[in-house]
Formats: sequence, structure tokens, C-alpha cells
Amino acid sequence: MQIGIKQVEQQGKSYTIHYTLEQPLPFDLHDIVMVQAGDYVVGSVRALDAQQITLHINEEQLQWGEKTIIQLAFSPTVSIEGSGTIIEKFGYFPDFEQAIITNYDIGKDQVELTIELPEPNEKQSIKLTFLEAFDVEFSPPDARLNVIAEMDFRYEVTDLVVDIEGAQGLSGSFFCGKIKAELVEG
Repeated sequence: MQIGIKQVEQQGKSYTIHYTLEQPLPFDLHDIVMVQAGDYVVGSVRALDAQQITLHINEEQLQWGEKTIIQLAFSPTVSIEGSGTIIEKFGYFPDFEQAIITNYDIGKDQVELTIELPEPNEKQSIKLTFLEAFDVEFSPPDARLNVIAEMDFRYEVTDLVVDIEGAQGLSGSFFCGKIKAELVEG
């Protein structure tokens, strides 16, 4: 969906985009959206009304044109069982950038990752279980530390696609049918 940009306000990695559009954007809080505005980025919806949207984007310097294309990439509240509990605890669903994979079990049809979140939520962990997994491909893990550079979720037809880019250690991609998330007490 193409929107006209009136103004963009930035505070750190939070961008409030004042826009013009004939109808409200069809997103919900915590949806992951793809944004093309000179730069191509992925952001998480943190606030939304008829004239503005606030996105958390992991880039601190972006180029914005007069027109921007924004589209849904993934909705954790719809597609991840247990996401509501995590959003209730943190106020958002984490993007896992710079998080550490502390435990993993990569099977033929199931992938489990325990991920320790970075600051300001360090010492908090989330266990992600990917069910009905297929086309599972991972690089070898690092015996010392597995740090996530980026973790992307998206839809492809009726399946979910997960891409994990490692800053250090474990990287991989796969398809799955269902995702469960739970807070790990630690």
C-alpha cells in the first residue's frame, strides 16, 4: 500500500510517520511490516491511528521519499501461539537482534531455540518452538556463542518462513506450519 509522507519524526530507532491516505492502514499493533521509502527496511508497529504510524526499525539513519510503500510481512499476534504473554511482559514482541541462542534442538520436523534477549531485557529468555518444520538448513553452531544479527518471519502461501542470520555462530532458514513462544524462567 502506498502512502504519502507529510513528516517523519525519529527518536532513536522509533520512527513516527505522519501520512496521507484515504483509509486507515490495515495493520495491528506488533505487526511486522516491510517499508520501502528510498531504503528498504523491516519494522514493528508500535502505535497506529488514521494519520500516523510509529515503527520500531533497527536502522538509525534512513532516507525517506515523498511516497512510501508499506506492506504486512508477518503478524506475531496471529501466527505465534503465546505471543500475547510476551507482549504483555515487554510491551512488544522482540525482534531478537543481538540476542543469544543459549540452547537449540534442530530436528527433522521441529526446531527449538532458547534465546536470551539483549539489553534492556538481558537475563530474560524466550523458547521458540517451530512445529511442522521442513527444508531445515542451518550452518554449524559456534561452541562458544551464537548471536543473532537478524531473525525474519514471513508468510509464503500457507507456510511460515523463518530466516536467522547469525552475527556469530548459528544461521539458518526453514519453513514451518506453526510457532509457539514461551517465556523461560531463569
